[in-house]
Amino acid sequence: MTQSGCNRKPREPEVLGLSFLKNMEKKLIKLEQERNELNVLINKGIEFEIEDTEWKAGKRFFGLVKKYVPVIVMKKFKIQQPTLGTLDRLSAEWIEMAIDEEKIKGDGLKYAKAIAGLHSRRCARIIGLAVLNSDYIIPTPNGYKEDRKRLDELTDLYLRTIKPSKLYELTVYVNTISNLGDFVNSIRLMQSERTTAPDLVEKEV
Repeated sequence: MTQSGCNRKPREPEVLGLSFLKNMEKKLIKLEQERNELNVLINKGIEFEIEDTEWKAGKRFFGLVKKYVPVIVMKKFKIQQPTLGTLDRLSAEWIEMAIDEEKIKGDGLKYAKAIAGLHSRRCARIIGLAVLNSDYIIPTPNGYKEDRKRLDELTDLYLRTIKPSKLYELTVYVNTISNLGDFVNSIRLMQSERTTAPDLVEKEV
């Protein structure tokens, strides 16, 4: 019987330490890449399309008779990092939304149908506020006013065209682009009673 198995030398601590450092370096590089991608997303914003139907007039019989026909159109929108005013308006909508986890664990389907009726229009309105951003406030000779007509138009559009799968995707984008991490960090830095540096949160919040 050979003694080769018993004579193996333990790995050198230096080698183990080097491997650990290399793995940490890879993780840090990946994290930095993710942060850079997040910053690009926040600064650039995201675009999305909605398929809608519009009625357009077509002329018949030498232009004497008009016939309206449905036409499928693609409408493009963009969500960018919100202003503080937009965050305030979004928060006013978010705070009105609540889910009872206990009811979901019980009769989840019945409860899902109930909250769909309660919050479907609110969800569409939130996307509309995110799209309008600062354009929701329009200047007038007498000061600024809310463009409620345009918000209602977008709310109605998204309510009839956005499906739950698309809503989830857009919600992820809105939460990411809202950049709440930087907002919370700013609040922490503004706290006058603090004498030590606050622990800043990641931008993924």
